[in-house]
Amino acid sequence: MRKYLEQRRYKRRPVNLKAEIRVEVKKGDTAKKYLLPVKVINLSLQGCCFITYTVLLNGKHLFLEDIGSKEIEIQIYLPKNLIKTLAKVIWFDYAKEYKGFKVGLSFEFRKDINLNFLKEYLSN
Repeated sequence: MRKYLEQRRYKRRPVNLKAEIRVEVKKGDTAKKYLLPVKVINLSLQGCCFITYTVLLNGKHLFLEDIGSKEIEIQIYLPKNLIKTLAKVIWFDYAKEYKGFKVGLSFEFRKDINLNFLKEYLSN
C-alpha cells in the first residue's frame, strides 16, 4: 500500500456510515446515471474516504477517467441528517483489508445547511 503525504487542513474522524454515490457513465452519445452504495470510513469538513467494491460500470472505470477532476455526488447518512454534496475524486487505491477500493473525496459544498450538519456531527 502506498504512503501518502498528509495534506489535509482538517483531521479526519473515523466513522462507519452508510452512503451512496451518484455517478454518470458516458458511452458514446449515451449517458447513464448509477446510484451505488458505499461505506464512509473517515470524515472531515473537507472530505471523506469511502470503501466501494464497484469500480467498473458499463465498461468504464469510475475513478480512473480524468482523476483529479472527476466530480461525483455523495449522500452520507448521518444519524440525524443527510448530507448531499458534490465532490471530487482525489485518490483511490485497492485496500487489501477491505477486499475493495478506498476512495478519497474532497467536498464541494454548495449549500451551507450541509456544512452545518457536518460541523454539528463532527463536534460530538
